Amino acid sequence: MSIFDEPQDAPPPENRTVNLGGFGAPPPDTGTVHLGGGYAPAPGYEAPPSVFAPVPPPEEQASAESLIRFGPGVPDPRTARTIDVWQGNAPGPEAAPHHGRSEEKRRHPGRYILAGLVLLAVIGFLLWQHFATPVSISSVTVAADKANLTCGQTELVTATLHTNGGSGKVHYQWVRSDGTVSGTLTQSVPSGVHQVQLPLRWTVTGQGNFQGTATVKILSPGSATGTAVFNYSCS
Repeated sequence: MSIFDEPQDAPPPENRTVNLGGFGAPPPDTGTVHLGGGYAPAPGYEAPPSVFAPVPPPEEQASAESLIRFGPGVPDPRTARTIDVWQGNAPGPEAAPHHGRSEEKRRHPGRYILAGLVLLAVIGFLLWQHFATPVSISSVTVAADKANLTCGQTELVTATLHTNGGSGKVHYQWVRSDGTVSGTLTQSVPSGVHQVQLPLRWTVTGQGNFQGTATVKILSPGSATGTAVFNYSCS
């Protein structure tokens, strides 16, 4: 442009509109974003295109391992186990059971051996009772501890059974001369015992003279009797 040329207005820089003269609000800067209200752009103004970042599809979003979570969350079970073992709250790997009951049997074999021995003992006892020789009585003797009693004394009468050494039960009763008869009594006889004693205590009171007779009667096995006599005198 020469110095003689008439000056002309230069085009507005960067697509900006320049108003010469007059009053009014200046056009908004193309670099400023106005949300609602404000000034409208000048005629002929084109806003630069907006750039939107594409939203990745759900399958391309960050995996769960890269997400930041707040709060305690769910700890790694391997890490939690390690912390518990280190703090003494859980047994170490060497203390963990491996095979349930099979491991229990390997660690405590004596328990099952003891149970087997008890079972064998019970079976043996039952067989012994079934096949053992039953008791039998060969003879009975009865004797009084004192031949003569005085006022208010007690006589001890003892019946002695002579057996074959077998085992079983003996059923018997005592009969006294004063008319007293005991009920049926039972005495167990173990194997290997050849003599069994059956005691009777008889207390006599009152004045007078009295001859006492005590008789034992074996009811089973078999039948047998024995008698003892004593004298009582009180004046």
